[in-house]
Amino acid sequence: MKTKQIRLAIIGTGAVAGWHALRYGQIKHCKLVACCDTLPGRAAAFAKNYGIPAAYEDAEKMLAQEQLDAVSVATPDRAHAPAALLAIRHGLHVLCEKPLASNLSSARRMEAAARKKKLLTAVNFSYRNSPATQKAAQLVAHGKLGRILHVEGSYLQSWLISGDWRKRPGGLWRLSTRHGSNGVLGDLGVHLYDLASFVVGDFAALACELKTFGKGVPRIGEYVLDANDSMVTSVRFRNGAIGTLHSSRWATGHANSVALRVYGDQGALDLNLDRPAPETLRVCLGSSVAKNAWQPLPCPATPDMFERFVVSLVRRRQAQTSFAIGVKVQSYLESSSISAKKGGVFVRLP
Repeated sequence: MKTKQIRLAIIGTGAVAGWHALRYGQIKHCKLVACCDTLPGRAAAFAKNYGIPAAYEDAEKMLAQEQLDAVSVATPDRAHAPAALLAIRHGLHVLCEKPLASNLSSARRMEAAARKKKLLTAVNFSYRNSPATQKAAQLVAHGKLGRILHVEGSYLQSWLISGDWRKRPGGLWRLSTRHGSNGVLGDLGVHLYDLASFVVGDFAALACELKTFGKGVPRIGEYVLDANDSMVTSVRFRNGAIGTLHSSRWATGHANSVALRVYGDQGALDLNLDRPAPETLRVCLGSSVAKNAWQPLPCPATPDMFERFVVSLVRRRQAQTSFAIGVKVQSYLESSSISAKKGGVFVRLP
C-alpha cells in the first residue's frame, strides 16, 4: 500500500522557522505546502526562500483553505497556545516549539484539546536530536549506572557579552517579559529541564534562583529589559537523586554549551554536546570505575524531532515527545518561577 504523503504548514516564519522548513524539505513522505506570519510580507519572503507554494498573513484563512495534515508552530512563545489551539480546532496534528506555552494553564489546555481529538503532538526539544542524548537515556533506563545519586547540568551562552545584541532587534523580545519572554529560564532552562528529566527521570521538587543583571540601559525602544539572565536550580528527582542545573546568557566563552553529568553507584556518564563524536558521550563503567577512567562511547545515529513527528503521522503512533511531556516541563518552569519569587524555597511538583 502506498505511504501517504504528509502535508504540512508552518505558523510563524521567524529565525527558528527556517530550520523547520529545511528539515521538513529533507524528510521522506513530507510536503511543506504553506506558511503563515502576521507581519506583512514576511511569510511571502519566507515562502519564496524555501520554495513553499502558499503564504498567508492569517492563520485561520490558511487552515481553512489548505488541505493539511499537520502544522509546525514556530512563533514566539506567547503565540504558541493560540496557534496550536487553532490548528487543533481544525483537526490537525501539531509540532510546537518549546516551551509548549507561556504558562502552565495554557499548556494544559493545549494537551487536553489535542487528547480530546486524539491528535498526535510533539514538542521540539531539540537536544534530544543528539544520538549521545538518546544513548545516555538508555544507559540510565537499563540500569548501567546503577542507582542514580547525583546530577549536574548546564546550558551556557555568551550572547549578552560576546556581541552587540543591542543592534539585533529580532532577539530583543527574549529580554522583555512584556513581549512574552520568561528569560533564560524559558529559553534555555526549558531545554536543560527536558534533557535532565529525559535522561535521569522526573523531578519531585525543585528550588530555583533567578537573576536579572543590569545592561546599562533599562529599555531599548518598546523592550523593557527585565527578563531573567541567569538561573540556578536545585533538583530532587523522583528516583532519589539530587542535582544542580544552571544556565546563563553571560557565560563568557560559551557560544551554546549544553552538558549533563550523571553519577550512579555503579558508574557515571558525561554528556557534553560541545564535544565532537565519539567524545560527546563519555562513560566511567565496569573496571574503569576503580581507575577513575573515562572512555568515549560511540552512539548510533537517531532521527531528530522533525523526522520523529513525520514518522509518527505516517504510522499513526505517538512519538517520543508529546504535549503531555511539554506540560510536565512547563510545570517545572512554573514551579521555578514560584520558587524564585519566594526566595528560592523548594516547591513540590504535582
